[in-house]
Amino acid sequence: MSKAKFLSMGYEPGKALTIMHQNVKYFPNPLHYHKELELAYILEGHGTRYVGSSIKSYKKGDLVLVGEELTHVWVSDDIYYEDNGLYNQAIVVKFYQDFAGKDFLRLPEAKGVLATLKEASGGLKITGQTNKEIGGILKSMLTQSPLEQVLSLIKVLYLMSVTNDKHVLSNYDLHKSTNPKERDRINRVIKHTSLNFRKNISLDEIANVANLSKSAFCRYFKNTVKKTYLEFLYEMRVEYACKLLLDDNLGMTQICYESGFNNPSSFSQIFKRIKGMSPVKYRKTNSFQQQY
Repeated sequence: MSKAKFLSMGYEPGKALTIMHQNVKYFPNPLHYHKELELAYILEGHGTRYVGSSIKSYKKGDLVLVGEELTHVWVSDDIYYEDNGLYNQAIVVKFYQDFAGKDFLRLPEAKGVLATLKEASGGLKITGQTNKEIGGILKSMLTQSPLEQVLSLIKVLYLMSVTNDKHVLSNYDLHKSTNPKERDRINRVIKHTSLNFRKNISLDEIANVANLSKSAFCRYFKNTVKKTYLEFLYEMRVEYACKLLLDDNLGMTQICYESGFNNPSSFSQIFKRIKGMSPVKYRKTNSFQQQY
């Protein structure tokens, strides 16, 4: 993946939302972000989903709400780049927070919806029965009138607001900052880490990305993310290792190096500290228990 890019849908004047049915060999967008919120529902295909600091597999049924300016990309598995007739399909809805009018979210009745949109700043994955119900609504939206689509999206957000079948994906709180300069700084750090975590990232390198001295960066990152940068980097590498453990028939040593670690013993120790079990146990426990 290359540097994260800012993308925008180019809305038609006066339109509340944009919905599309994608049917492509592989998802074409680079690592990117935009002002619109994005609701993505996978109909067919599998690969790797990057949302903020979260790196997980995606497959049929995957349903995620991505918040404003949250870096994300869906990377199709290698098999989809071959000439074999396989395609990825998804329903994607993009909308601004005030899609239903600037006063809608101020209503007491919309309090839960507003809270859900704030939660989406870290990305929300929807699972269980709520996933199935929202998936059905999204399929119906493809043939609805514009007004019906707005009403359906309100229902979708309402369902998200009252369910326990939702899980925040990204483990940092950069969107809680109201200072645009600070949000931009931590966003640059997260993007650089997302693109390079499999390589060696020196403290000099990442401090330069933040335009801070090494000591100032360490204090800044710990105060902002509530953990050291090394802890954050290890978590990102471990998340990628989890994806490899579930999706690829690779040996532990290869997974260690593919994830950015340079020592199998330290990989196992760090993995166990973060996940509470060894990589081998994680593979055995989760290989047949992946959820939508």
